[in-house]
Amino acid sequence: MSTDLDDAIKFEQAALALHPQGHPDYAESLNSLYNYRQLKIKGRGAGTQSARPTGTPSGSQFKCLIGDIVFDVLKGFPPRLLATRTGKLCYRDSQVAQFEESGAYNQLLSSVSALDASAQAAHIREVVSTYFRYVTLSHRWGKLEPLLHDIEGQVIYDLDVTDGFQKLQSFCLTSFRRGYLWAWSDTCCIDKESSAELQEAIGSMFSWYRLSALTLVHLADVSDTGRLTSSVWFKRGWTLQELLAPHTMLFFTRDWLLYRDGSSNHKEDSVILGELEQATGITSRYLTDFHPGIDDARSRLQWASTRYTTRPEDIAYSLMGVFSLHIPVLYGESAENALGRLLAEVLSKSGDTSILDWVGQSSAFHSCFPATITPYQTLPLSLPDLPTSPSTRRIRKLFFLRSARKMHQALSNLPLAKYANFRLILPCIVHRIKAITLTRVDTSTAANIHRIQAVGLAPIDIALSERLENVAKRVPYVLIRPWHPNLLQSVIDTDDAWTHQWLTRLEQPFSALLLMELPHNEYRRVASFCHIIARPTDFAGVLKGEVNTLTIV
Repeated sequence: MSTDLDDAIKFEQAALALHPQGHPDYAESLNSLYNYRQLKIKGRGAGTQSARPTGTPSGSQFKCLIGDIVFDVLKGFPPRLLATRTGKLCYRDSQVAQFEESGAYNQLLSSVSALDASAQAAHIREVVSTYFRYVTLSHRWGKLEPLLHDIEGQVIYDLDVTDGFQKLQSFCLTSFRRGYLWAWSDTCCIDKESSAELQEAIGSMFSWYRLSALTLVHLADVSDTGRLTSSVWFKRGWTLQELLAPHTMLFFTRDWLLYRDGSSNHKEDSVILGELEQATGITSRYLTDFHPGIDDARSRLQWASTRYTTRPEDIAYSLMGVFSLHIPVLYGESAENALGRLLAEVLSKSGDTSILDWVGQSSAFHSCFPATITPYQTLPLSLPDLPTSPSTRRIRKLFFLRSARKMHQALSNLPLAKYANFRLILPCIVHRIKAITLTRVDTSTAANIHRIQAVGLAPIDIALSERLENVAKRVPYVLIRPWHPNLLQSVIDTDDAWTHQWLTRLEQPFSALLLMELPHNEYRRVASFCHIIARPTDFAGVLKGEVNTLTIV
């Protein structure tokens, strides 16, 4: 016969499985359980061993354990969910109350005590996670979308059918028919009148879609016989993260019919993945297994570069989840400012100078960032390698080995690029410009064509919106190669092979930035109409570059 002491020990093992050593609540749980167990030991010594009636502390403790796991599962979920069965909006307390009144909860209570202590927490988590699975809606906003105040305290299935309400009703019914009790829509499940809640929701949006059991995409502009790729859904800014975050997605046409019926997950359908690649330019490996972060930042910016948002500043806010970054949401700021703050955060966290490789108009936020995201549509140019002869290698070894090692050491000691106090601290190789000649003005584009001669580089023609001028006897301009440590990777550190491999890499053409020198040892980027492709004259030209860290405003 099971005793109270046996039950206390069993519960202790289950609770500690929930809060293992190292968990923030471990010490508190251990202390509470120790006191509880001591009381049971005393009771046993007093001869109080008996069968446990309903409602004794052991039953209550199992309820507490279930409650802890419910809290743990729901803590990352949206605070409001739509109950698909009743059509009512439910806050967190109401969600939990419905669970505790459900058959799933009663069955869990009756089954959990029969399990081994080591299996109890896992079983509870599985039941709780299954019950609270929710579906997210991804769509293009239309007219008269229902907001929070429109549905609060209402049954959505009883409301008048307008375009927005009909979409919400169809979404909830589709979710319910597929076996899901909960659903979430960005139209009515967020209090947009609360700036604090809106800020939190925007910062959490990616994780909410990632945690959802299923995302339903409603393509209001695609008929039953239409093609998925024709939808404007693929041009909206917010839908990028709604495409990348979920593990399971289904696309529905205008009349809520499943696109290409027969699939349970369109991210596992090779035909539809091909259509998604065509529509977005994103390869299937990212579509099926995307991880938010700052790796390969330039490609992530390219994915967003053809998209737009109703509020221009949202194009930056919609990318926070994609980069797994947080910037304050400041509605009313300029789109340039919002994008600039995002790019500054990306660069500071990654040191990735590839985001500086763009052509177009500079931002008012900072001269090294573009005014809009559209210049990122074009990836950095892939330049061909230039061969070097064996005789050149021998000359290098004889005359330039010492200088090469000195330059290599200087580059190895450079910090990562970072942004602070409205200044970009940029490690680079600097080639000072010694002569500038204005060769012509293109009247059709208002471009000023300059012939630039820089130390260690072949002459180059650059098209600029502004006209460069020599000041006094010194030319206040430089061409720079932004530096990142990965440019030194895979170098073999053995005399001749090392010298040849490293200098050959730096002899190749590179995408350069043109900077104007300002007072107080600061610089400003001069934006160009085309990529500035600089070519070192030879290995000696490479070594004439100055390794430095510049401050750019």
